[in-house]
Amino acid sequence: MTLRFLIDKSALAHWPKPNVAPRLDALSRKGLLAVCGAVEVEVSYSARSKTDVLRIRDGLRGFDWLPTPDEAWDRALEVQRMLVENGNWRAVSGTDLIIAATAERHGATVLHYDGDYDMIAAVTGQPAEWVAPPGTADVTRP
Repeated sequence: MTLRFLIDKSALAHWPKPNVAPRLDALSRKGLLAVCGAVEVEVSYSARSKTDVLRIRDGLRGFDWLPTPDEAWDRALEVQRMLVENGNWRAVSGTDLIIAATAERHGATVLHYDGDYDMIAAVTGQPAEWVAPPGTADVTRP
């Protein structure tokens, strides 16, 4: 089975950074990056105009699409309950829970630059990877 990554907005937003671009460029060339509806909603929220929204959505069409099945919502609620038991229920956004549940359902690894996915992976055991080590994405290379 080929490894596939469901890329989160946090990783997409850091793509232009020199510590992130080489990895994402390579994964993109190999066709290993995917998005889902929740990622599209997150990215579109950052748009500054209608034209910007259309440009963003067109850009996302270049990735594989992972549909969010109904059971992903049930899984997101289940994971949220597990986080509540650990005292972390307000630390993780609902959107991140849906993205993680969608990735889990499709056997994809969440590719991110967001510590929320570490908390999710700690209770689900699912694969999640930082696109660059924490604290390094914004560092300029010498």
